[in-house]
Amino acid sequence: MTLKSDSQLLIKQLTGEYRVKTPHIRVLFDEVVAETRRFSKVRFEHVPREKNEHADRLANLGVDTWLAARNR
Repeated sequence: MTLKSDSQLLIKQLTGEYRVKTPHIRVLFDEVVAETRRFSKVRFEHVPREKNEHADRLANLGVDTWLAARNR
């Protein structure tokens, strides 16, 4: 499986190059890591935002929605 993201920070966190410091991001990170364990092999790929503007809008909407639901 290939997980693609326009966030270079996220890819570096998922590959272990960077640590996750923010608590509410850590929750999401842990969920992603748990999901990746369902696959025998996972590859992480950075896709620059300028090459995928639609995905960037959807990702921002998803995170904003998730944060709003947590703060209710």
